[in-house]
Amino acid sequence: MSVVKKKKRVSKKNKKAWGKYCDIRDVEEFLEDQRLEERLGKFETKPDSELFVVDTAGDNKDEAEDKKPPISHKLQKRAKLKEVPKCFEVLLPTSKVQDPNAKRNHVNPIGSKPSALSKLREKRLAKKGVFEKKLAEAKKNRKLAIDKKRKAKQVRQNFNLDLWGKDLPESKGIPETLVDEFISPEAQLHNVLPTQRLRPKPPLAKTVVTRAAVETPHPGVSYNPSYQEHQDLLQQVGQHEQKMMKREAHLNRVTTGMFRKVTQQQKENQWLEEMSSGLPQPHNPAEDSDPPSDNEYKAINPPVKNKKKDHKARRKQKERLEEKERLKREKIDKKKITDLYKLRKLQSSIKTREQQQVEERAKRAEKRAIADATALPTLSAHKTPVKEPDFVDPKELSGDLRNIKSTTNLLRDRFESLQRRGALAASKVMMKKKRKLKSYFKPGHKVTDKDIEKYVTRSAGKK
Repeated sequence: MSVVKKKKRVSKKNKKAWGKYCDIRDVEEFLEDQRLEERLGKFETKPDSELFVVDTAGDNKDEAEDKKPPISHKLQKRAKLKEVPKCFEVLLPTSKVQDPNAKRNHVNPIGSKPSALSKLREKRLAKKGVFEKKLAEAKKNRKLAIDKKRKAKQVRQNFNLDLWGKDLPESKGIPETLVDEFISPEAQLHNVLPTQRLRPKPPLAKTVVTRAAVETPHPGVSYNPSYQEHQDLLQQVGQHEQKMMKREAHLNRVTTGMFRKVTQQQKENQWLEEMSSGLPQPHNPAEDSDPPSDNEYKAINPPVKNKKKDHKARRKQKERLEEKERLKREKIDKKKITDLYKLRKLQSSIKTREQQQVEERAKRAEKRAIADATALPTLSAHKTPVKEPDFVDPKELSGDLRNIKSTTNLLRDRFESLQRRGALAASKVMMKKKRKLKSYFKPGHKVTDKDIEKYVTRSAGKK
């Protein structure tokens, strides 16, 4: 702490001022010593064996160390196993402060004591021979490592390596015809053909090579198609449109169509009914069906007579139950007999079903193999665009190329064709939406009616 020059008159009404203008070094040193004793323990309580070391070797300490037998690397590693690892020293407590809770329960760390489950697992692995297999594999790996180290230490017997060959022009790819001592190596390398000094381009994917360069369009797309080809294309387009309409109707049915439409009044009535459920309803005298009587007592439930069944009724009831049980048993026995007769039919049906499954499995495998052979390489996460069927209305058809109207963009069509053939990675059009800026009219004392009309017409035109 820096020494502060003492002033004559200093305000000490705050704690900060007392620390600034008072010398408290002795208090801080005392507190520091006290914290150190809490961490390391007091010197009075420590035994002499921790504080002092008896030197028995003397001046011949180096000679005594030399006389000790050398310890092998294996024994040194075994001795280090008892020590606490360096990574766990941070977790150990360094303070000598006593635990405030003296009756704290001691919890053994996980894995210190083998559990019943771990014992069973070890027995099961020992029966299977897993431990013996691991020992044999470790022994094999150790032998391979020793052989590898021994081979690395072997002295090289062949001395045909040219240490200065890397600096020669031939090693850089320059042919002998261009080697000249009067021309710099940079100029020589510059004159080498690109095929000799550049890395060869990797071949295209197998699926890209096998596919056609350009997909042949349908003959009905021609500017002067035949009637049959045009009708065939029209049939395909109609089927595609029906499929899309069916899909859209399905999506509408499972999303919007699942929720019934209610009016605002029905919605309010339903909300009021749900919120008022469980609350005591007010008594409405108009709803009472019976007029009030003059002190007349009337029971809510009519009296019930305890009419006992006679012997005949009980016998009839028992006979009905027995008949029902008999019919049930007869039905079960009949079903057993019919099942026995159906065994041959069931066996034949199972056999035909298994044969069908084998044929279907073979067809699926063949189809999967064809799909794998012609599958596109996954160049990006986006899906390849599906080609929409192109169709020209019969009224817009013309017999010559001069009057024909193009319905598709040629550049976009070729770009999507490259994506469908796997030559380019499939991409997604990312268009930034233009922000709509709101304009506000700031009134003032200089604004005229003409300015207001101009602003209103401009805002109406934007809408």
